[in-house]
Amino acid sequence: MLFVMIMATASVLLFPGQGTEAVGMSAGWEAHGAWVDTVRTAETHTGQPLRRLMAEGPLEDLRFQRHAPAAVLAHSVGVFRAWREAGMPLPAAAAGHSMGFYSALVAAGVVPLEAALDLLAAVEDLSEAAFAGRAMGMAFIIGVTELEVRQALLAHPALALSNRNGQAQFTVSGPVDELESLVAILRPSALKAGLLPVQHPLHGPHMAALLPAVTRRLAAVTPAAPAFPLISHYDGRMLATGAAAWDEGLASVALPVDWLAVVPRLRILGAPLAECGHGSQLAGLTRWADRNLLVDSLQRPPHLKTSR
Repeated sequence: MLFVMIMATASVLLFPGQGTEAVGMSAGWEAHGAWVDTVRTAETHTGQPLRRLMAEGPLEDLRFQRHAPAAVLAHSVGVFRAWREAGMPLPAAAAGHSMGFYSALVAAGVVPLEAALDLLAAVEDLSEAAFAGRAMGMAFIIGVTELEVRQALLAHPALALSNRNGQAQFTVSGPVDELESLVAILRPSALKAGLLPVQHPLHGPHMAALLPAVTRRLAAVTPAAPAFPLISHYDGRMLATGAAAWDEGLASVALPVDWLAVVPRLRILGAPLAECGHGSQLAGLTRWADRNLLVDSLQRPPHLKTSR
């Protein structure tokens, strides 16, 4: 049924970000040439054994800060290309959560896969150098109100609210010692709270000082017009030009993610929704924000049109 729906209707695709990587995420995709070619390109460009890590792990190696983002990017783009090869129409639009926006950029043809991988590498290189003197990262808090989180942050000015993923689901970025203190304060009233497997204070003001250097590193990239509109994960704007979409991608490491601003845009577009990548992270976040919005999944490989 999903195969028939996807082939007949232009959907809005949702590309997940880091944290959705898992051993076994490549299961079923090795038979699809478009997926294999995409991941092979990423492996050649990065020198990372992404196919082996996705298939066999171990999980701690897959989650290594330089492996996980590249694996999620290559897998999501490969999934998109495999479905397109199977006959899926171009999407009506696409959104990406956090670095999932890079997957959307590549899928829309704004930049090649290599440019998005170079952007990931630039963020890693510059972050490692900038934050070498103090452990940095991100924490998640689920089951408390935004007001409670913001009140707790008043005592931790080095931290920043980095993601509004739902009415009661947030992430915070900054120094790890302060994150641990914040989590200890909020954990008793939260459903869940803890540190994320991320080593940089993404989507917060700590990253802003890196943006000029990131932009210089990617100065040779010339964005192309997107094959379909992209949705900003910062404020839900529609990004219809290559320049606007690429600028958003460069700035996104320092811009907060506001999925609560994306969901109204999805509602306005009114097209079927499908998650393009591993897991159901965005299906959950979207349903949490609006119980009437259902998100299908492209995780299961499409039927092969020909044997390869």
